[in-house]
Amino acid sequence: MDLSVDQNPDSPGEQERIEGGGGFVSPPPEPGLSARVWLDPEYTQIGLAMGRSIGDHAVKPVGVIAEPEITTHELTDEDEFMIIATDGVWEFITSEEAVEIVARHLDAGEGASRACQCLIEEAAGKWHDIEGEYRDDITALVVTFADIWKDSPKHRLSGLSSATSCSL
Repeated sequence: MDLSVDQNPDSPGEQERIEGGGGFVSPPPEPGLSARVWLDPEYTQIGLAMGRSIGDHAVKPVGVIAEPEITTHELTDEDEFMIIATDGVWEFITSEEAVEIVARHLDAGEGASRACQCLIEEAAGKWHDIEGEYRDDITALVVTFADIWKDSPKHRLSGLSSATSCSL
């Protein structure tokens, strides 16, 4: 289950905020690429491929914000793990594929560290196959919940069994 949605510049709400702030949004130049935020109508000044960003001060005046969208998901005993990752992971790997990769390694008893490492290696391989030597940042965090319910008959969060971060 996806717990978030990408805030692409041409997404409903994002584009309206950016254009309302005086920015310009160009469509994706080709399938598989992202729309971009520009400071000028000729699309020559700044070309940020996201509608929300931390630290991109040049585009803040035109509606690019650092405020995240926040959602909640109540954990149940059916939740085995969670993957938190940067867009470099999600660019060429679907949520379903990421879950499959991580579950395969966890089910084999390899642990969260190995599962996380395999996920980012798969992402890096896809970047190489599709983009050549260029790639975006690839960072992931795998949190497992195997022992979370042990001491909690009311299914309250009592402790994490494993949390592992890795990046390339």
